[in-house]
Amino acid sequence: MKNAYVTGASQGIGKEFVRALGKDYNVFLISRTEADLKKVIVELEPKSRGMLKYYALDLTKKKDVEELANLIEKDKDAEVLVNNAGFGTVGEFAALPLDKELDEVNLNVKTLVHLSHTALNRFKKNKKGFLINVASIAGYLPAPGSAIYAATKAFVKSFTESIHEEAKNYGIHVQALCPGLTHSDFHQRAGINKSKYPSFMWQTADEVVEESLSALKYNQAVCITGSFNQGAITVSELIPRGFLRKLSGRYLKLEEE
Repeated sequence: MKNAYVTGASQGIGKEFVRALGKDYNVFLISRTEADLKKVIVELEPKSRGMLKYYALDLTKKKDVEELANLIEKDKDAEVLVNNAGFGTVGEFAALPLDKELDEVNLNVKTLVHLSHTALNRFKKNKKGFLINVASIAGYLPAPGSAIYAATKAFVKSFTESIHEEAKNYGIHVQALCPGLTHSDFHQRAGINKSKYPSFMWQTADEVVEESLSALKYNQAVCITGSFNQGAITVSELIPRGFLRKLSGRYLKLEEE
Protein backbone atom coordinates (compact mmCIF):
# COMPACT_ATOMS: atom_id res chain seq x y z
CA MET A 1 0.00 0.00 0.00
CA LYS A 2 1.33 3.45 -0.98
CA ASN A 3 1.61 6.47 1.33
CA ALA A 4 -0.30 9.76 1.51
CA TYR A 5 0.61 12.88 3.50
CA VAL A 6 -1.99 15.38 4.70
CA THR A 7 -1.08 18.65 6.40
CA GLY A 8 -3.61 20.42 8.59
CA ALA A 9 -5.01 16.96 9.25
CA SER A 10 -6.59 17.44 12.68
CA GLN A 11 -9.90 18.99 11.62
CA GLY A 12 -12.14 20.12 8.77
CA ILE A 13 -11.05 19.45 5.20
CA GLY A 14 -7.75 17.88 6.27
CA LYS A 15 -9.46 15.38 8.53
CA GLU A 16 -11.88 14.40 5.76
CA PHE A 17 -8.97 13.86 3.37
CA VAL A 18 -7.51 11.46 5.94
CA ARG A 19 -10.83 9.63 6.15
CA ALA A 20 -11.14 9.32 2.36
CA LEU A 21 -7.50 8.48 1.60
CA GLY A 22 -7.34 5.93 4.42
CA LYS A 23 -9.45 3.61 2.27
CA ASP A 24 -6.56 3.17 -0.18
CA TYR A 25 -3.40 4.51 1.47
CA ASN A 26 -1.31 4.56 4.58
CA VAL A 27 -1.87 8.15 5.71
CA PHE A 28 0.57 10.37 7.56
CA LEU A 29 -1.24 13.13 9.44
CA ILE A 30 0.57 16.40 10.07
CA SER A 31 -0.67 19.14 12.36
CA ARG A 32 0.56 21.22 15.28
CA THR A 33 -1.32 19.73 18.24
CA GLU A 34 -0.52 16.15 19.22
CA ALA A 35 -3.68 15.66 21.30
CA ASP A 36 -5.90 16.59 18.34
CA LEU A 37 -4.02 14.26 16.01
CA LYS A 38 -4.41 11.37 18.45
CA LYS A 39 -8.17 11.97 18.60
CA VAL A 40 -8.43 11.85 14.82
CA ILE A 41 -6.52 8.57 14.65
CA VAL A 42 -8.67 6.99 17.38
CA GLU A 43 -11.79 8.03 15.43
CA LEU A 44 -10.69 7.12 11.91
CA GLU A 45 -8.29 4.19 12.26
CA PRO A 46 -10.98 1.50 12.78
CA LYS A 47 -12.46 2.36 9.36
CA SER A 48 -9.15 2.76 7.52
CA ARG A 49 -7.62 0.01 5.43
CA GLY A 50 -4.20 1.60 5.65
CA MET A 51 -2.06 2.56 8.63
CA LEU A 52 -2.54 6.01 10.17
CA LYS A 53 0.47 7.75 11.72
CA TYR A 54 0.91 11.31 12.93
CA TYR A 55 3.66 13.91 13.16
CA ALA A 56 3.07 16.88 15.45
CA LEU A 57 4.84 19.66 13.52
CA ASP A 58 4.43 23.44 13.40
CA LEU A 59 4.73 24.19 9.70
CA THR A 60 5.30 27.90 10.30
CA LYS A 61 8.72 26.83 11.62
CA LYS A 62 11.53 26.17 9.12
CA LYS A 63 12.93 23.25 11.15
CA ASP A 64 9.60 21.42 11.19
CA VAL A 65 9.00 22.03 7.47
CA GLU A 66 12.43 20.61 6.68
CA GLU A 67 11.70 17.55 8.84
CA LEU A 68 8.52 16.81 6.89
CA ALA A 69 10.20 17.48 3.54
CA ASN A 70 12.93 15.04 4.46
CA LEU A 71 10.36 12.35 5.27
CA ILE A 72 8.65 12.78 1.89
CA GLU A 73 11.94 12.95 0.00
CA LYS A 74 13.11 9.61 1.42
CA ASP A 75 9.74 7.83 1.13
CA LYS A 76 9.84 5.67 -2.03
CA ASP A 77 6.16 4.82 -1.47
CA ALA A 78 4.98 8.45 -1.28
CA GLU A 79 2.16 8.93 -3.79
CA VAL A 80 -0.10 11.70 -2.43
CA LEU A 81 0.47 15.05 -0.76
CA VAL A 82 -2.39 17.29 0.35
CA ASN A 83 -1.12 20.74 1.31
CA ASN A 84 -4.07 21.77 3.46
CA ALA A 85 -2.39 23.53 6.39
CA GLY A 86 -3.20 27.21 6.50
CA PHE A 87 -5.00 29.93 8.42
CA GLY A 88 -6.63 33.30 7.90
CA THR A 89 -6.91 36.55 9.81
CA VAL A 90 -9.64 39.17 9.77
CA GLY A 91 -9.27 42.92 10.13
CA GLU A 92 -7.60 45.95 8.63
CA PHE A 93 -4.13 44.84 7.57
CA ALA A 94 -2.30 47.83 9.08
CA ALA A 95 -3.99 47.21 12.44
CA LEU A 96 -3.15 43.50 12.67
CA PRO A 97 0.02 42.16 14.38
CA LEU A 98 2.69 41.90 11.69
CA ASP A 99 4.27 38.74 13.13
CA LYS A 100 1.04 36.81 12.73
CA GLU A 101 0.52 38.12 9.20
CA LEU A 102 4.01 36.96 8.24
CA ASP A 103 3.35 33.55 9.82
CA GLU A 104 0.25 33.39 7.61
CA VAL A 105 2.36 34.07 4.51
CA ASN A 106 4.96 31.52 5.61
CA LEU A 107 2.42 28.75 6.18
CA ASN A 108 0.00 29.45 3.33
CA VAL A 109 2.72 30.12 0.74
CA LYS A 110 6.31 29.35 1.68
CA THR A 111 5.62 26.00 3.36
CA LEU A 112 3.32 24.94 0.53
CA VAL A 113 5.98 25.80 -2.06
CA HIS A 114 8.68 23.91 -0.14
CA LEU A 115 6.58 20.76 0.26
CA SER A 116 5.29 20.92 -3.33
CA HIS A 117 8.87 21.06 -4.61
CA THR A 118 9.88 18.07 -2.51
CA ALA A 119 6.82 16.02 -3.45
CA LEU A 120 7.08 16.70 -7.18
CA ASN A 121 10.69 15.53 -7.24
CA ARG A 122 9.74 12.40 -5.30
CA PHE A 123 6.79 11.74 -7.65
CA LYS A 124 8.98 12.25 -10.75
CA LYS A 125 11.26 9.48 -9.53
CA ASN A 126 8.22 7.25 -9.00
CA LYS A 127 6.66 8.28 -12.36
CA LYS A 128 3.36 8.81 -10.54
CA GLY A 129 1.87 11.05 -7.87
CA PHE A 130 -0.98 13.26 -6.79
CA LEU A 131 -0.57 16.77 -5.35
CA ILE A 132 -3.49 18.81 -4.01
CA ASN A 133 -2.84 22.38 -2.90
CA VAL A 134 -5.78 23.82 -1.00
CA ALA A 135 -6.52 27.35 -2.16
CA SER A 136 -9.91 29.07 -1.83
CA ILE A 137 -12.45 30.99 -3.86
CA ALA A 138 -11.06 33.95 -1.89
CA GLY A 139 -8.11 33.73 -4.27
CA TYR A 140 -10.34 34.97 -7.08
CA LEU A 141 -11.52 38.08 -5.26
CA PRO A 142 -10.26 41.25 -3.64
CA ALA A 143 -10.93 40.84 0.07
CA PRO A 144 -10.59 43.99 2.19
CA GLY A 145 -10.43 42.75 5.76
CA SER A 146 -8.78 39.48 4.76
CA ALA A 147 -6.03 40.92 2.58
CA ILE A 148 -3.24 38.46 3.39
CA TYR A 149 -5.48 35.38 3.29
CA ALA A 150 -6.95 36.22 -0.12
CA ALA A 151 -3.52 37.15 -1.51
CA THR A 152 -1.94 33.91 -0.34
CA LYS A 153 -4.76 31.87 -1.86
CA ALA A 154 -4.43 33.77 -5.15
CA PHE A 155 -0.77 32.77 -5.14
CA VAL A 156 -1.62 29.13 -4.41
CA LYS A 157 -4.13 28.99 -7.28
CA SER A 158 -1.78 30.59 -9.83
CA PHE A 159 1.27 28.63 -8.68
CA THR A 160 -0.61 25.33 -8.74
CA GLU A 161 -2.06 25.91 -12.20
CA SER A 162 1.46 26.51 -13.49
CA ILE A 163 3.00 23.42 -11.94
CA HIS A 164 -0.01 21.39 -13.12
CA GLU A 165 1.16 21.99 -16.69
CA GLU A 166 4.77 21.21 -15.81
CA ALA A 167 3.93 17.98 -14.01
CA LYS A 168 1.40 16.35 -16.32
CA ASN A 169 4.07 15.02 -18.70
CA TYR A 170 5.51 12.99 -15.80
CA GLY A 171 2.25 11.24 -14.98
CA ILE A 172 1.64 13.50 -11.98
CA HIS A 173 -1.77 14.97 -11.23
CA VAL A 174 -1.76 18.44 -9.64
CA GLN A 175 -4.85 20.28 -8.42
CA ALA A 176 -5.67 23.65 -6.91
CA LEU A 177 -8.65 23.00 -4.66
CA CYS A 178 -10.83 26.10 -4.25
CA PRO A 179 -13.61 25.59 -1.71
CA GLY A 180 -15.86 28.32 -0.40
CA LEU A 181 -17.44 28.45 3.03
CA THR A 182 -16.85 25.06 4.65
CA HIS A 183 -18.02 23.89 8.07
CA SER A 184 -14.90 23.54 10.27
CA ASP A 185 -13.06 25.33 13.07
CA PHE A 186 -11.34 27.61 10.54
CA HIS A 187 -13.79 30.50 10.83
CA GLN A 188 -13.86 30.42 14.62
CA ARG A 189 -10.07 30.63 14.74
CA ALA A 190 -10.09 33.48 12.22
CA GLY A 191 -12.68 35.40 14.24
CA ILE A 192 -15.43 35.16 11.60
CA ASN A 193 -19.09 35.06 12.67
CA LYS A 194 -20.50 32.09 10.74
CA SER A 195 -24.11 33.13 11.40
CA LYS A 196 -23.67 36.09 9.03
CA TYR A 197 -23.70 33.73 6.05
CA PRO A 198 -26.89 31.94 4.82
CA SER A 199 -26.95 28.16 4.94
CA PHE A 200 -27.03 27.71 1.15
CA MET A 201 -23.49 29.15 0.91
CA TRP A 202 -21.99 26.39 3.06
CA GLN A 203 -20.60 22.95 2.28
CA THR A 204 -19.48 20.20 4.59
CA ALA A 205 -15.82 19.17 4.56
CA ASP A 206 -16.64 15.70 3.26
CA GLU A 207 -18.51 17.24 0.27
CA VAL A 208 -15.45 19.32 -0.56
CA VAL A 209 -13.13 16.31 -0.36
CA GLU A 210 -15.42 14.11 -2.45
CA GLU A 211 -15.49 16.70 -5.24
CA SER A 212 -11.74 17.21 -5.03
CA LEU A 213 -10.83 13.54 -5.32
CA SER A 214 -13.33 13.02 -8.13
CA ALA A 215 -11.75 15.90 -10.10
CA LEU A 216 -8.25 14.62 -9.30
CA LYS A 217 -8.93 11.38 -11.16
CA TYR A 218 -9.33 13.41 -14.35
CA ASN A 219 -6.34 15.67 -13.55
CA GLN A 220 -8.56 18.76 -13.36
CA ALA A 221 -6.19 21.66 -12.65
CA VAL A 222 -8.66 23.74 -10.61
CA CYS A 223 -11.55 22.35 -8.60
CA ILE A 224 -14.06 24.95 -7.40
CA THR A 225 -16.39 23.01 -5.15
CA GLY A 226 -20.14 23.51 -4.95
CA SER A 227 -22.55 24.88 -7.56
CA PHE A 228 -23.04 28.12 -5.60
CA ASN A 229 -19.30 28.82 -5.55
CA GLN A 230 -18.92 27.96 -9.23
CA GLY A 231 -21.75 30.32 -10.12
CA ALA A 232 -20.46 33.09 -7.87
CA ILE A 233 -16.99 32.98 -9.42
CA THR A 234 -18.43 32.96 -12.95
CA VAL A 235 -20.51 36.05 -12.15
CA SER A 236 -17.64 37.81 -10.36
CA GLU A 237 -15.46 37.52 -13.46
CA LEU A 238 -18.07 39.50 -15.41
CA ILE A 239 -18.13 42.37 -12.89
CA PRO A 240 -15.66 45.27 -13.33
CA ARG A 241 -12.80 44.83 -10.89
CA GLY A 242 -13.19 48.27 -9.30
CA PHE A 243 -16.87 47.70 -8.55
CA LEU A 244 -16.13 44.22 -7.20
CA ARG A 245 -13.50 45.66 -4.87
CA LYS A 246 -15.92 48.29 -3.54
CA LEU A 247 -18.64 45.66 -3.11
CA SER A 248 -16.25 43.51 -1.08
CA GLY A 249 -15.39 46.50 1.10
CA ARG A 250 -19.06 47.25 1.77
CA TYR A 251 -19.72 43.61 2.66
CA LEU A 252 -16.85 43.69 5.12
CA LYS A 253 -18.45 46.64 6.92
CA LEU A 254 -21.67 44.65 7.21
CA GLU A 255 -19.66 41.72 8.58
CA GLU A 256 -18.12 43.90 11.28
CA GLU A 257 -21.42 45.38 12.50
